[in-house]
Amino acid sequence: MPPASEPVDLARLKLRLRISDNGHDQRLSHLISAARERVERETGRVFLTQTWLETRDSWDGDGRLCAFATQFKLLKPPLIAVESVTITAADGSSALWPASAYFIDSAMEPGRIVLRPDSVFPQAGRPAAGIAIRFRAGYGDTADSVPGPLREAVEVLAASLFTDGNSNGGSIQDGLPGPVRSLIAPWRRVSL
Repeated sequence: MPPASEPVDLARLKLRLRISDNGHDQRLSHLISAARERVERETGRVFLTQTWLETRDSWDGDGRLCAFATQFKLLKPPLIAVESVTITAADGSSALWPASAYFIDSAMEPGRIVLRPDSVFPQAGRPAAGIAIRFRAGYGDTADSVPGPLREAVEVLAASLFTDGNSNGGSIQDGLPGPVRSLIAPWRRVSL
């Protein structure tokens, strides 16, 4: 589910681009959304509060089950909350995994589902998409809750997309502008 607002205000982007009329408002709003999505994808983060549903076949298989199978890492930091974990049985019936069996560590990045003592991760009976994790992620509900460098990266990218699109006959370059790369460098995911 997309965020209710964007981390960059239309009026601020228009000021940066020195646009005073409303003729480009729809396009600029679209570019702000596109820039946010791109910067979120590059950093692996969620900026404004969003609800995500991750479906899985099993808990293991991609290195996110860790700490001797007592923790499961959720993608899309920063984690706000896990709303539910639903397990589907072989007969197609679904049941919520009780929250009393685990706790959420949202202080770590990525956030984790951590088993309580004497608990285990429940196995789905359905072989495909038998686990559904609904969670909320993001820095908060307002643009001010998003770190300044990430907001600036979205604004710079949206402005660049607008000016490149106007000067290159509508074509948008594949790479990120240097200032955007610099702004998001500390926020990028590190893969080993």
